[in-house]
Amino acid sequence: MILSHRWRFIFIKGRKIAGTSVEIALSTLCGIHDIVTPIALRDEVTRFRAGGQCRNYAWDPTEEPPYRAAIARFAESGEDRLDTLPHVPRDSRYYNHMSLQETLRRHGGNLSGYQVFCVERSPYSKALSWANMRASFANYASGGSMRADREQLLKALDLVIADGSISLVRNIDLYRGTDRLLAARVLRYDELPGALHRFLTELGAPTPVLPHAKKGLMSDTLDPRGLLRSDHFARLNDLFREEFQTFGYPMIDP
Repeated sequence: MILSHRWRFIFIKGRKIAGTSVEIALSTLCGIHDIVTPIALRDEVTRFRAGGQCRNYAWDPTEEPPYRAAIARFAESGEDRLDTLPHVPRDSRYYNHMSLQETLRRHGGNLSGYQVFCVERSPYSKALSWANMRASFANYASGGSMRADREQLLKALDLVIADGSISLVRNIDLYRGTDRLLAARVLRYDELPGALHRFLTELGAPTPVLPHAKKGLMSDTLDPRGLLRSDHFARLNDLFREEFQTFGYPMIDP
């Protein structure tokens, strides 16, 4: 999540929608009073090298400078031992994948006139990307790639459906205001970076380079009909029905 007083926007970060890439780019525009939440350590290093940092997220502001300093030392040294970095801060006032409602409650100030936005993509692509991350994130976190093979991918998809964690990529509730109505402008994943450029231009903000963080399966290039079984389609269609309808992505009949 990013709350920028400098540019008067709130970016609500859903899961598996290129959110980390967008967040890294946006953080390079932020001022000293803006709120930028921490992300995975490997991505923090990428963000520092791009010119951005997390800030103003902690309950106790004195916790932030040592964490940022550790990221900076690591990024500047050229080390590759990510396990030498401190843990990502926990129990912060503002945190990754925070909902709009929680952001507004915790801020408590007047944010009228701020533009709220998010990025979304097809639920099938999110499901495949989530399964891929489930299968390969440990390798990514230690410096490797995040790309599962077909067998690993389908096994992970079965697991995330069985244990219910697939619901974590149902992002629509993150974007609701205190009145429970959808309050965010939706940028389509398949229209990035152009959609982000148009949005920032409307705000009078420059457009930063959009990196490709957590590059993995590229699930938007996959035809779900060649991967998913009928039971997968039935479960995903049921769980994400509101997102299909609201965000305008076609639903495949199993």
